[in-house]
Amino acid sequence: MNKIRKSNPYWHIRTALIAFVALIGVGTIGYMLIEHMGFLDSLYMTVITVSTVGYREIMIPTRNGEIFTMIIIIGGLASVVYVTTSIVELLIEGRLLDMMGRRRVLRELQDITGHYIVCGYGRVGRQIAKECQAQGTGVVVIEADQAVVEAGLRDGFITVKGNATEEKVLREAGLERSSGLVTALSSDADNLFVTMTARIIRPDVFIVGRYNSDETESKLYRAGADRAISPHNVGGRHMAALLLKPLVCDFIDVVTHGELIELTLTAIHVERGAAVVSRSIKDVLVGDLKGIGILGLKRPKRDFDTNPRGDTVIDAGDILITSGAPEQVEKLEKVCRSKRG
Repeated sequence: MNKIRKSNPYWHIRTALIAFVALIGVGTIGYMLIEHMGFLDSLYMTVITVSTVGYREIMIPTRNGEIFTMIIIIGGLASVVYVTTSIVELLIEGRLLDMMGRRRVLRELQDITGHYIVCGYGRVGRQIAKECQAQGTGVVVIEADQAVVEAGLRDGFITVKGNATEEKVLREAGLERSSGLVTALSSDADNLFVTMTARIIRPDVFIVGRYNSDETESKLYRAGADRAISPHNVGGRHMAALLLKPLVCDFIDVVTHGELIELTLTAIHVERGAAVVSRSIKDVLVGDLKGIGILGLKRPKRDFDTNPRGDTVIDAGDILITSGAPEQVEKLEKVCRSKRG
């Protein structure tokens, strides 16, 4: 029974209506058999009896007819009460659940920090949210459609109902405490507006914007996006790469999605005053850190240095693209954050 209630919140109303119709049918057939009345007269007697309106009776009932009439009256009153209470229960229950769900979301939003905000929970947004969740990061979804909001909640995401282009909705989603935002709405104009609004609220937040038209890409960057992505272009390039270099693509997918537990690929920021600053890569990757690969090095306002040499000196603000065992990478992250002793 609980399973039915969860799948169809109107099951009790439907049951009550079926019982009411069945009562009308039983009453009509009963009068036809007991009082030998025609179908229309029997239906009329059943309706005025069930509704208790007090209209005139079209015959003097026999003793059996009187007993049957009392049964119909009791059954009619019970069915009316059941239908009424079912409707009231549905209204109150729906309202209470909505209020409780809203309060739960607000409570979770107050506690969450360092999360990622996904604007739009369509096919693209849903995949983004699930990928972030798989990496163990907090996710807050913003969606305007109530049905889609409920889908996001069922999938286990903190979901805020509202228009992501509005400043108050972005603030409600905790933009000031977030680590990044991706706008994956279907409209390029909406994505532009969300990007611009988010950049005004948080000048330092990392923003990824989706675009469908190639003309929108440059506009997204001008609006403040750090990255502008077209799902169609990315999907096409990836499919072409799978055709040309399938094993390489499979390996990259396994590493970047964390499916290969022996190896992880990550970006490490070198903080100012860290123990690795002003030291060469070969001097850092010794002892427990030996075996980590530095695949790339990104300096502020400069291009990537792919496969940097061992004598390359690490500076504050550098970003190291590393590969290695998870525990080794975690130790390197600590070294890049820890202050020189």
